Amino acid sequence: MIRTGIHFEAVRLPADLVHGLAATVADEAVSRQSVERAFHGAGIHGAVIADPARRWYYALVPPGTAEAWADPGFECLGRDHYLGVPAAHRAEPPGTHWLLSPPEGEDDLCDVDAVRRLMDARCEGRRG
Repeated sequence: MIRTGIHFEAVRLPADLVHGLAATVADEAVSRQSVERAFHGAGIHGAVIADPARRWYYALVPPGTAEAWADPGFECLGRDHYLGVPAAHRAEPPGTHWLLSPPEGEDDLCDVDAVRRLMDARCEGRRG
């Protein structure tokens, strides 16, 4: 477990939301590739953890994001939270693994606006 808020924070995304978007984007059954395409389509190319047992995805974002986070329904884990982070080589299930490559530094973290685009795309789909 790594404490968030120091090197990164994490936006917790429900798997059902991400899978719904992946099915819409790919117009096919949800697969790892369709989930990756959904993230890529929002501009997210790395620093995403998949936790299939708990049915969450975690987009790692820069420290300080939680202080200004105001998106109801999507928690940003800032200071005083801990996150199970898989070893850098764990890119496949079973268990928690990297869906998109682990960051090597702060420049490799997810862009907060890209994470919001992913959330907005799915929320728009639910309304429409």
